[in-house]
Amino acid sequence: MKYELEKKENGIFVANIKIEKDMWQEALDTAYEKNKGRFNIPGFRKGHAPRNIIEKTYGKGAFVNDAIDEVYYKAYTAILKEHDEVKPVDAPRLDIKNFDEDNGVEIELTIQCVPEFELANYKGQTFTKQEVKVTDEDVEKEIKNNLLRSSRLVETNKAVKNDDFVTLDFDGYVDGKQFDGGKAENYQLKIGSHTFIDNFEDQLIGLNIGDKKDVVVTFPKDYHEKSLAGKEATFKVEIKNVRERVMPELNEEFVSNSTEFETVEEYKNSVKEKLVKEAENRAEIELDNDMLDKLIDDTSFTAPETMIDEEFNRQINGMTNQLRYQGLTLADYAKYVGKSEEDFKQDIRNNCARNVKARLVLEKLIRTENLDIKQEDIDQKIEELAKNSGKTVEEFKKQVNNDMVNSIANELLMKKIVDFLHANNTIK
Repeated sequence: MKYELEKKENGIFVANIKIEKDMWQEALDTAYEKNKGRFNIPGFRKGHAPRNIIEKTYGKGAFVNDAIDEVYYKAYTAILKEHDEVKPVDAPRLDIKNFDEDNGVEIELTIQCVPEFELANYKGQTFTKQEVKVTDEDVEKEIKNNLLRSSRLVETNKAVKNDDFVTLDFDGYVDGKQFDGGKAENYQLKIGSHTFIDNFEDQLIGLNIGDKKDVVVTFPKDYHEKSLAGKEATFKVEIKNVRERVMPELNEEFVSNSTEFETVEEYKNSVKEKLVKEAENRAEIELDNDMLDKLIDDTSFTAPETMIDEEFNRQINGMTNQLRYQGLTLADYAKYVGKSEEDFKQDIRNNCARNVKARLVLEKLIRTENLDIKQEDIDQKIEELAKNSGKTVEEFKKQVNNDMVNSIANELLMKKIVDFLHANNTIK
C-alpha cells in the first residue's frame, strides 16, 4: 500500500491511497472468508463453495464492497498511527478513483480534522460590569408580586371588572355560521389577560352573573386560521361565574405569618437585599458572557461543516421527538413561532455553528493555559453538594452517575475559564 497525504484548508486532509494487487487480493480473500456463509451454491454445503465459484455465480463483484472496507480500514488506521497531526472529528469520506477487479484499487479519503487557528487576544482587555441599581419602586413591585402569590380568588356578585376571573359559555359565528373552535362551555378567562382577540375581554366588563351579550370582534389579518383572518365574528356569551382577587394587606401580621421576619421594615430590607443579590448575579453573568463572546467572536476561523451537521442533527432529532409526544411536527412549531420551517431550521443551524465554534475556542484555551479539572476538584464539589443536601458523602455518591460527574466537571471547568479571564483582564 502506498499513500500520499495532503493538508488542505480548514483542517481537511486528503489521502490518495493506492492498494496494489497483492494487498487487494488478500482483502478479497478476507472478504470471502467473512461472507462465504451467506451464499447458497448448488452442489456445495453452505459456506464451503470456493470463491471463484461464488464469483462465477454472483459476479466478480460479490466481495468487492467488503474488500474495499477492508483496505480502507487498514489504510485509515495506518494514516492515524503515522500522523499525529491527523485528529479526525468524523468518519472520513471515501471516494473510489480507480478500480480494477483483479489488480487493485485507488481510493481517496477526505478526513475532516479540527482546523488550526490562533486564539484572539484574551489578556489585558478592559470590560465594564453593569452597575447594580435597586430602586424603592423595584422593592415595591417585588412585594406586590409576593402579596399576589398570597392572594385569594373569591366568588362575587359584583359586575365584571378588570383582573377578575370569569367563567363563561360562548359560541362564535362568522357570516352567520358557527366555526370550528369557536364554542366552549365553562371557560375560565382572566379579564385583561388578552387571551382572546381584539377587545373581546373589554366588552365583558360591567356584565353580571347570568347576563348574555353578543360580543363583536375582528380576527387579525395575519390570524393563523386563514379562513377567519380579517373577518368579523360575533360571539354569543353568557356569564356563569365571577371571582375577584382579594389581596392581603402588608402589615406585621402578614409578615410574621408568611415570612421569617417580624416587622414590615425587616421584610422590606430583606426584599431589597434579595433583589440586590439577584441583580449582582445577573451583572456577573452578563460580564462573563461579554468576555467569552469577545474571545469567540474575535477568534477567526470557520467551524467544520461535519461538526455543525452533527450538532444540528442532534438538536433537530431531539426537538422532533419531543414535539411528536405533543402531537406536533417541526413545521407546526415553526408556524407557532411565526417562521417557515426552512427559516426555523436555518436559525437552529446558525446557533449550532456558533456552539461548535465556541466549543473549539474554549477547548483550545483550556489546552493553552492548562485549565484542567482534577479528580480532587470533583470530589470537593461532591462533598459540597452532599452537605447542601443534608446527606453524608457516601449517601450522596450513591445517586451520582457518569452524567452527573460530567456535568460537575463541565461546571467547574467553565468556572475555571471565567476565573482565568477575570484574573487576566481589567474589570471596570
